[in-house]
Parts: sequence; structure tokens; C-alpha cells
Amino acid sequence: MKKTILFIVAISSVLVYSAQKLQLTEAATEYKNNFSKAWMMQPDQLSSNKAVLVKAKKAIDESYEKQIANPILKIKDETKMYYYRGMIYLDYIMMASMDAEILKELEGLDDAVLESASFGSLKKCIELDTKNQWKSDVNRKIESLRAMMFNAGAEMFNQKNYEAAYEAFDGAVKMYDVLSKPDTLAMINAALAAENLNRFEDAYSYYRMCAENNYGKGAEMYQSMIRVLNAPENENKDDEKILSVIDEGKKKFPKDFVLNVEEFNFWYNKGDNDKAQQALQNAIEADPSNKILHFNIGVTYDNLAKKEHEAKNHAKAFEYIEKSVTGYKNAIELDDKYVDAYYNLGALYVNESQEIQSIANDFDGEKYEQEMKRGQETMQKGIPYLEKVLTFTPNDVNTLSVLKIIYANMDDMENYKRIKALLEAAK
Repeated sequence: MKKTILFIVAISSVLVYSAQKLQLTEAATEYKNNFSKAWMMQPDQLSSNKAVLVKAKKAIDESYEKQIANPILKIKDETKMYYYRGMIYLDYIMMASMDAEILKELEGLDDAVLESASFGSLKKCIELDTKNQWKSDVNRKIESLRAMMFNAGAEMFNQKNYEAAYEAFDGAVKMYDVLSKPDTLAMINAALAAENLNRFEDAYSYYRMCAENNYGKGAEMYQSMIRVLNAPENENKDDEKILSVIDEGKKKFPKDFVLNVEEFNFWYNKGDNDKAQQALQNAIEADPSNKILHFNIGVTYDNLAKKEHEAKNHAKAFEYIEKSVTGYKNAIELDDKYVDAYYNLGALYVNESQEIQSIANDFDGEKYEQEMKRGQETMQKGIPYLEKVLTFTPNDVNTLSVLKIIYANMDDMENYKRIKALLEAAK
């Protein structure tokens, strides 16, 4: 009796296998022999191609469902099943853009289900295809569709249709994932489209993908991650996440100035000036011979001083001015032809002199006179640096214009006339 039962089970398995393989063969035959590969270029034949594709899809769905419930197909047949399932579903999804009935059907399905049926099936096919029977066909299909999706995304992005652009670039990334290839060009464009949509988590995810695949210059992707995480419109800011990205980026790019400035901004906005200034100090210590780093230290403290002056915190502003001066001077020491540093330092003294003289109006008598004198002396400190700029760029209109104002305020008519003539000639 036991042998009889085993015999019946064996016969049943053979019958199930034959039926399952028959459905797979039906799906493969319909798709391979009767479905036009150029169907998108044949809108007049859409109806007939749709009928073939629907029939092929029905057969492959039945074959797949039976295999999942009772996995008895041989590896070569299972590989074939995943190949045709992926191919059929990709074309079915594409056809939805031209057929309202298919579109309505697919709208009722979860995205994850469709991705698994299309991209997931082809990825599984490649995984099982040890004899490379299907890989070249999968590659051709994916490369063709990826190019189509990417180009569509680029066109939509240029039209500022960021929603459609994001979907296209996102699709391109997932297509290349089938081939285990990182599509960094589609990733960065997906990130940019998501950022334009204020979809900050999606933007962050794609910037992170770019970073993990070494896309971009230096710490650029970490800077982008911080930007979207810290965007004013981002209502779900996560301080720990922001600090984590900054820390990760600094470990990978220890000499990157921007990441240190981002850390500075984070702590400054939190009101922790000690940690904020330590972040800038860390930047200097990481690369003390970097003139651009010292220059940017000057710019940062210069901007901070302006904010503090606006807030009437003049004592704090003067502290920042001293640090800004040090930054610019250090940059000049490292490069005595650093024109931007000379100009910024000269302009800083001029702007600060105006602040001091404005503050002087709050006083009377001797204190007023002292502050006005200090303002005048501060302005004079800027002259040598601005004159130095002219030795490198004698026709620089901005520098000439500032010097003209300075000499006029000082009643230095000789230099005023000299600069005025140079300015007129430069214009």
C-alpha cells in the first residue's frame, strides 16, 4: 500500500510539472513569436499586440503562482520562467502609458508587487542563469529601457515637471539595479528632482546612494545630504541624523572646509558658540597650510560680525571682526598674491569703520569724538590692502570705487584725483 501511495504521488508530480511547463511554454511562445518587439513604434497594431501580451501574462502568472506554491521546475526552466515573467511585465507596465484599461488595472496594484514582478524577476533570472543563456537579452532590454527612461526624465526635468522626472530617474536606477550596476547619473538627477519637490527623505536617500558609489567631487554629496536634512522647509529635521552625516563626512574627508562650516552653523544656530568656534578651529588644524581655508574663516567671521551688528550685539561683532582679520591675514601670509584676501580685508576695514561711526551717534561729547576718530583710523587700515589689489588688477572698478569714497571722506584730494582718473579710464 505504501508503494502504491508513493507511485501515485510520483505520477501526480509529473502531471503537475508537465502542466506548469506547458503554461511556461505558452507564455514564452506568445511573447517570443507573436509579440512585436517594436510595438511602441506601431500604435496602429496596439490592439493585436495587447491581446498577445495579455495572453502571455496570464500564462506566465499561472506558471509563476504554481511554482511558488509547489516549486518543482528544474533550474533551467525556473530561470526561463523568471526571464519571461520579467520581460512580459516590463512591456505590460510600459503599455499602460498607451492603454487606459491596463493603466487602471496596474493602478490597483502595489508598486512593490510590480517591481518584484518586473525588475525582481529579471534579477532572479540573472542570479539563476549560470550558463549565461539569458543575460545578454536581459542586458539589451534593460539598457534600452533605461536610456528611454533617463531621456524622458531629463526632458521632464527641463520642463520643471519634477514629479514625472523623479519617477523616470527612480525607474532608471531600479532598472540598472537588475544588472547590479549603480546608475549614479540617474541617482543624482533623482535626488535633484526630489529636492525640487521638497521630498527631502527621497533626496537624502539618493544623495546617500551617490556618496556610497563615490559620485561627485570630494564631500559634495555629504554637503548635499546636510542641505536637504537642514532645509528650512523640512518639517522633520533630525539633529542626530544631521550630526551623524557631518561626522561621517568629516571622517571620510577630514580636510573639507564646508563640512566644518556646516558643523559650525549647526552649533551656532543652537546657541552653542564654544562648539561652533571649535568646529572652525578643527578645520584649521586639519589643514593649516590651506590658504582657502583661512580665507573662508575670514569670510565666515566677517558674515557673523555683520549679523551681530544688525542685532546690536556690537561687542560680539568686534570679537568676530578680529577673528576675520586674522583669517584674511593668515591667507595672505600663505600667498602674498591672494587678491581676494587683500580686497576682503580692505573692504572689511571700510565697512567696520562705517559701523563704528554709526555707533558713535549713540554718544555725545568726548566719547563721540573718540569713536568717530576710531572709525576714521579703521578706514585708513583698509587703504594699503585695497591699494595692493590695484597692483594686481589696476582696472578693478569695485576697488577703485571704494578707494575713491575713502579718499573723498579723508579729504585726500591728491589720491582722490588719482583714483578718479583711474576709475574713469577703467570704465
